[in-house]
Amino acid sequence: MRSFFILFISFLVYTRAKAGYKDSTIYFNLLDSVKAVQFMAEIKIENTVVRRKLTAGITVFGATLSFSDYKGKRNIFFQMHEHSRTLSSGENVINQKYGGNYISYPWQTGNSYKLLIAMASDSASRLCIFSAYLFLPEENKWKFIACRRHPFYEDRIKQPTVLIRSDKKTTGDIVVKEVWIQRSNGSWKNLKDENLPPPVINVIDHVDSAQQRQKEIKQINDSIAAGKTNAKQNVQGVYYEILNSGTGRQVTIHDTVTVHYKGSLFSEGTVFDQTKNKPATFPLKRLIRGWQVGVPLLKVGGKIKLIIPSDMAYSIRTRSAKIPPNSILVFEVEVLDAKPGL
Repeated sequence: MRSFFILFISFLVYTRAKAGYKDSTIYFNLLDSVKAVQFMAEIKIENTVVRRKLTAGITVFGATLSFSDYKGKRNIFFQMHEHSRTLSSGENVINQKYGGNYISYPWQTGNSYKLLIAMASDSASRLCIFSAYLFLPEENKWKFIACRRHPFYEDRIKQPTVLIRSDKKTTGDIVVKEVWIQRSNGSWKNLKDENLPPPVINVIDHVDSAQQRQKEIKQINDSIAAGKTNAKQNVQGVYYEILNSGTGRQVTIHDTVTVHYKGSLFSEGTVFDQTKNKPATFPLKRLIRGWQVGVPLLKVGGKIKLIIPSDMAYSIRTRSAKIPPNSILVFEVEVLDAKPGL
């Protein structure tokens, strides 16, 4: 395998490949000390005539995201181990039977496309998830493809690679532009050592935001109608039930709050985080939008149940191995204290 990568060292230098000339692979070596959680590459297909098939994309150990043309049918594929499981997916994304998802998408020659694979892991529960995203230049927004749970535990992104595959009669140029990894501390590293500003990835307002919002509101309202929740009141799209209004000072969004809380997934009730014996203290303005809207409904000493649609929580971000993208979250929050922020 190592000799195979060395064979294509010229492609690593010029980051340009002739489709139909040979298949190409760029392997980016990461030090063991680098804990990468996202891998992004920008790929442009120029002057290409696909005779039979073309595949170009990115891969890490455990997941591959690529766009393809097979006899004129253009798709985006996200592939993982055959025993991986889909946790969530974007609009119009089709789940394959074994280890994959795809969407029909007419990508265009001459456009540059950013491909992103993100991962999150939890060492205590040995969970590992991978998510795939595509930046659509015509929309100027990200498209969430899918999130899948890997059957084996990994604690970081390994072996980031750009790959190109085509039949011998396909012609054209494929240019690999910017290539980045993001570390677990949030910093970015350019893998081509280019002196460029780090990418800014905004997935809050994504291509499917409106449709996803409507879908989640229906799920919540269906749950209310079926008597499965008493969180029927609504403020700015956050559903809530006040369990105890409290008797202290009114909480404001500018406060630093000390709370007990329990967070779970609306879809299945799985608890992903909670305080136990010791409460937690947060500046409220640094928390998700759903908390900023819901917690100020209380006075100190109060308790509330919040049902928070994903756009008021983590949207399509791969935030935690226990919280897939597009997750509706449920929180029970008890405010023990609130102090004005600085």
